[in-house]
Amino acid sequence: MQSQGTAPLLRWGIAGAGAIARRFCRDVNQYARGGRVVAIAARDQGRADEFAREQGLEFAYGSYQALAESPEVEAVYVAVIHPQHAALIRQMLLAGKHVLVEKPAVTRLRDWDALVALAHERGLLLLEAMKVMCFPAMRALLQRLPLLPAPRNLRAAFGSAPPRVGKLFDPALDGGAAWDVGVYPLWLYAALCERLGLATKAPEVALERAPGEVDLAARFNFGGPFSAELCASIAEDLDREAWLSGEEWTLVIEGKWWNPQHIRWQGGTPPAAWPEDIYLPVQGGGMQHEADHFTDCIRHRLLDSPWLSHALTRRVLGWVETGLHGAGR
Repeated sequence: MQSQGTAPLLRWGIAGAGAIARRFCRDVNQYARGGRVVAIAARDQGRADEFAREQGLEFAYGSYQALAESPEVEAVYVAVIHPQHAALIRQMLLAGKHVLVEKPAVTRLRDWDALVALAHERGLLLLEAMKVMCFPAMRALLQRLPLLPAPRNLRAAFGSAPPRVGKLFDPALDGGAAWDVGVYPLWLYAALCERLGLATKAPEVALERAPGEVDLAARFNFGGPFSAELCASIAEDLDREAWLSGEEWTLVIEGKWWNPQHIRWQGGTPPAAWPEDIYLPVQGGGMQHEADHFTDCIRHRLLDSPWLSHALTRRVLGWVETGLHGAGR
């Protein structure tokens, strides 16, 4: 299997046959330049076969161990529920596979540290699939950011109101707003601070939940010269635009800010560093961009990413884990 260039296409397998796996498969196989999904694995053969027929994949495995042992697969996208991530990442790394894991990568900081150490020991790439950081519009914003006047505040939220059933509302499965969607605005703030060379402190965390239930809403407030008000909810719809502002200027990430395609200057005269608004639409769901970045890292023999670094994943995991624990979880 060859790409349009000289390098062979990276051969992907997917662990987990749910909705997010289908979106990843479609985006990669329709739009990615550097890889193709060739295999699917589920916990039973029938489900894997159905997925393979639907998506036109050659290989279907009825166990994750079969995927780990497959000579047809170089990299695995882990798309099972997040309490199962740590064990499955380890299984794939021990089998010699590179791993891209759906967010949140894990739910315990000690697990992430151990898995990163294992990946380094094996010479393999392990990254969290935070796709917002790989969208072309976000890359353009981060490139321009140091040239703009110093930002003073970020406001971003991610919230919806799904039916109150299933894994999102199960404390035993690490459900709740913070782990499900809170990681998105936290990642945005962490990446902006990283790009600007700003130190970050632990946020003030407020949770909305009843005893024995998951957090239905979570608010993370950061103080300092660059403050942030970040919200997450699985109980109500929240504003889909994000706002980055400084003295007499504001940038708006329009639409669903976590799928950034249009970033607009609002108010005042833009500086020379902002020659025009950023408008970089993507095809499909945009997950091909994280897959292609992952492929590029492998081709350059990187064990970490400049966009999706282990350190940023670690920072966000720490904020959520500490916030939930500090609130009595």
